[in-house]
Amino acid sequence: MVNTDSIQLPPSMPVMALSGVTLFPNALLPLYIFEPRYREMLSTVLAGERIFAVGMVRPDTGEESVFPVAGAGLVRACVGQADGTSQLILQGLGRVEFTGFEQKEPYLIGRAKPLQTVVDNEEACHGLRRELQEICTGLVSRGIELPDTFVKAAGEMHDPATLGDLFAQHLVRDPLAAQQILSEPNLSRRLGTLVDTLRKEWQQFPS
Repeated sequence: MVNTDSIQLPPSMPVMALSGVTLFPNALLPLYIFEPRYREMLSTVLAGERIFAVGMVRPDTGEESVFPVAGAGLVRACVGQADGTSQLILQGLGRVEFTGFEQKEPYLIGRAKPLQTVVDNEEACHGLRRELQEICTGLVSRGIELPDTFVKAAGEMHDPATLGDLFAQHLVRDPLAAQQILSEPNLSRRLGTLVDTLRKEWQQFPS
């Protein structure tokens, strides 16, 4: 795993607009690049800082516009194919909020500022972390197949923000709920929404 702690996000970055996809910090997202505009984008990205954002397309606008909060990622690995397409792995670096767009064609380039996490109630956040770990235990005991690496990480993580991002990336089924969780800077509200979403979606835990 590339250590991303020292990587500074650029003030502007290309944006890949995707329907129903979010990228949380530290997550690994496989992507298949085949559209000509994104082939061009990838070529530019690989020649530079290897960073671009994944922005979820808003379903309510009737055009390809993205939500203002997105996940910025680093291209960890990229394999080009003979037909010009590419397979890559994008590692989430952090949340960014777009303040405008320098370019819209052929692909978006957004002016982006880091969206910092606000921790206002550490006790509540750690209580919600324990709730998330209980949900994971409940899923496993119910026979839900989860990757061993996920279960191990879920049991060992003590940082509520990191654990919340892990759960949101892998367990939230509704894309718009995931986008809401991604966009919330307040950690206790973010984790509360995540817990409520998981209880609703998996339907085996009381509210």
